[in-house]
Amino acid sequence: MFYLKTVLVFFWVSVNQISSNTFTSSDYPKNIPPRISECYADQRLNDRYLRHPISIHGLISLLNKIENHDTVKLWDTTRLISTVLKRFRYDGIEDSESQSAYTTPIQKNLPETDKYSLIWSLLPGTAADFPEDALTPDEKCALHFMLSYSVNGTMRAEERFPRQLARERSLDLNEEDLPLFVDASGISTNYTQNDTEENKKIYEDNVLVHQDAAETDEANEVSEGVAIETVLNEEEEDPGKSRKRRALPINYALPISKSPLQRGVIYTPYGTVAAGPVLSGIAAGLEPQTVRLRDWMGSVYYNWSDTVLDRSINNIWGTTIASDIAQSGLLRIHLSHTTVGPSGSWNDSLGICPREFALHNEDPSYLTNAEIYGGIDGLLLGLKMRDWDKEYLKLSDLLSSYYSETGVAKDRSYRACNRISNFLDPNKVNHNILKEEALTFLVAYYDKDTEGNPVFKPSLDKFVKAKQFIDTTYNDLTKLLNNKEIIRDDFVPCTGLPTLPTTEIPRTDTDLLFVIDQFTFSNEEVQRQTELAGFLALDLNIGITTSQMEVLSSLDGSVIVPQSANKAQLACSIRNTVISIHNQRKLHNVLATLRTRFDRDKIEERNNKTSGANGKTVLFSLSGRSPSTQEIEDFTKEYELLKNEHPDVRLLFAVAGTVSSEIYKSFVQEPEKDIFKLNLFTTYKEAASIIGDRARSLSAKLFYPECYSDVALDEASFAHTIYVTPGTQKFYKIMPSTMHLSQNLKIKFTILHGNAEVCLSRIQEPPVSSSALSVCQKNVNGGDIIEFTNYPAPCMSGSCSPIYVAIKAAQETDSESCPDPQCDSPDQVKVVWTHEGMVCSKDFRSGAPTQLVSHVILLVFTLLLIIF
Repeated sequence: MFYLKTVLVFFWVSVNQISSNTFTSSDYPKNIPPRISECYADQRLNDRYLRHPISIHGLISLLNKIENHDTVKLWDTTRLISTVLKRFRYDGIEDSESQSAYTTPIQKNLPETDKYSLIWSLLPGTAADFPEDALTPDEKCALHFMLSYSVNGTMRAEERFPRQLARERSLDLNEEDLPLFVDASGISTNYTQNDTEENKKIYEDNVLVHQDAAETDEANEVSEGVAIETVLNEEEEDPGKSRKRRALPINYALPISKSPLQRGVIYTPYGTVAAGPVLSGIAAGLEPQTVRLRDWMGSVYYNWSDTVLDRSINNIWGTTIASDIAQSGLLRIHLSHTTVGPSGSWNDSLGICPREFALHNEDPSYLTNAEIYGGIDGLLLGLKMRDWDKEYLKLSDLLSSYYSETGVAKDRSYRACNRISNFLDPNKVNHNILKEEALTFLVAYYDKDTEGNPVFKPSLDKFVKAKQFIDTTYNDLTKLLNNKEIIRDDFVPCTGLPTLPTTEIPRTDTDLLFVIDQFTFSNEEVQRQTELAGFLALDLNIGITTSQMEVLSSLDGSVIVPQSANKAQLACSIRNTVISIHNQRKLHNVLATLRTRFDRDKIEERNNKTSGANGKTVLFSLSGRSPSTQEIEDFTKEYELLKNEHPDVRLLFAVAGTVSSEIYKSFVQEPEKDIFKLNLFTTYKEAASIIGDRARSLSAKLFYPECYSDVALDEASFAHTIYVTPGTQKFYKIMPSTMHLSQNLKIKFTILHGNAEVCLSRIQEPPVSSSALSVCQKNVNGGDIIEFTNYPAPCMSGSCSPIYVAIKAAQETDSESCPDPQCDSPDQVKVVWTHEGMVCSKDFRSGAPTQLVSHVILLVFTLLLIIF
């Protein structure tokens, strides 16, 4: 019966997989799908000041959330990425001048939608498979905005009025500062209706006259043998077919921007990237196909030779950089316009909350810098898919590693900063194939007769001219990529393999509680603290099962910005939340609130049968006035209570301005590492990195929630699983309260999918393999069990220290990939902690520290000696 069920399930999954991966162009939605147009119809979802941050961190967080949905957990990466693309990507949506109560103020930009219809047909999947409950409406629209390419030329309010209208919509505005007019995009501006009418008249007087003149000017033929398609060609190649006549859209109501917004691009530390081509290249690489041009095009509009129609296109090239080369070459060269660039600038130069990217040129090409980088990344990853272990590949992990300093697991040369070197390497990219694939795409794209198509003279060979377009555009592209000055304006390129550290880097997960100082001299000081906190959110490994972070009030420890598994959204929320100034701070109240909170956490851990938890770190940001003597006394009392009740909690201090660091030395274990003088750092980003490194080096905790139980339990079932990336280490401590009555304690670590070293110590935190104070063991093969048995009675001597643990993953080996969904990357080593004979008393269920009880025992023993 079990076998029959297995066969049926396999058959059902296989059928669904085949149906969802069928390549077809017939299902391309010629109209913008309603589930996408909702993002523009709903003013809240379309509000440019309230959107999710448009960054690689935001994209990865959303994809990771989808991957953890119960339905999607059963999918492979091919089905996931193809479904996401078909559900959320729709290129060419731009603002429309039409405004009415029954229309959404958007329209299609035909050159972009026509190109995307071709790309659509080269990709597998169907939008119908997507589980709509996997994301919130805000998150769905954020994913659409990240993946869907367009250039919106509508002039924005801040361009017309050179002042800061509202730095962020989340800030409180006076009534007179509120927008007076909502433009056709649903974006609030300070235009009045008179402003719009005035601009309409100016536009008609100064632009339309020149357009009319241009249409009647014989100089319309701006390149040899090519004319702009503005009039009907009397000698049609196919007289039986009416010519599609498309006038360029004249936007009367909306003034034209000098710096149009580029949508469908995301912020990364390695340059702004068009995200759609990146995911499309990966999807094509996971399921590559080659299609003959005549089969791909279906009905043919122009007369092409059989030789041309027998050409083939491969979807890895056609969905990435080749399509952009074809589009820009076809629509730009005959106008004598540049075919590549420009770059642009983000609304947030710090990169904490990027939401909009404005181009540096009002007449951008169809191969902007962001499209170049996205097209190259998609091509490189797509071509490499055949060599990587697809079975254990997670999309979010692949993007996270590629857009990092370390690169893709087991192939570290593949990283975003190295994209240009990899692209220009003939061993990785065959540029002759690239030009041929671009030429094939141009033929299909030209046959779409899209808006702005050149009209070739009948005496010319269209295919020969198309090849010239491709060669010119390709040469322009390679010239730009070899211009180091231009590239360095976008990102700092690298070459080869990353430099690996000589020692393992600490990467312990932590719950960071950032206490923001509201007892400051100005709002600017509060803003500087939110900048630091925002960078910290981006620096930590925040996720569903990893680190967490919150921002708390310095008055009472209440939550100002709650935790989020989306680090990009968390950083954006921190940066844009209005935090008021107060005339006092009460840090002792903060500690009192945290003590109560940590008590609840322990109860929850026990109820959930949890055997391990993140370390808890409280970072006090102090940038205002120095504390009074009374404040220090009150804080000291609460600190002593916290230290006794929750010895695993660590305090850190970041001080600025006139605040003295000396005051807080008695509240930290290592003052030189735990107190940060912000005035010593060049930027807050640098400070956040150092503080983050310190938080990652602090120990998490391991414990046995049933150590006090009188009932016989399967102790081995209370295991805690740890995942360690090669070249890193994680630190833990086994709390005394969970083992103080143990008589024959054994501690075990099972190593899977790689090699690791485990070190233990009762004195040294963290343990160090080169120290005589630590005991270390290594596994030889995956699946080995490392066992420590030298703890016959760890706490019977009257005092009890934690057992400190360090787990190091060896540098990359050829071991099998980690198959678990919880693995951040396929090269991670899985370590399972178990134990035998771990016992405590019922008095320790609340987690009271063993040190305090030991002191009581010693006191009683001393009194007995005096009495007798």
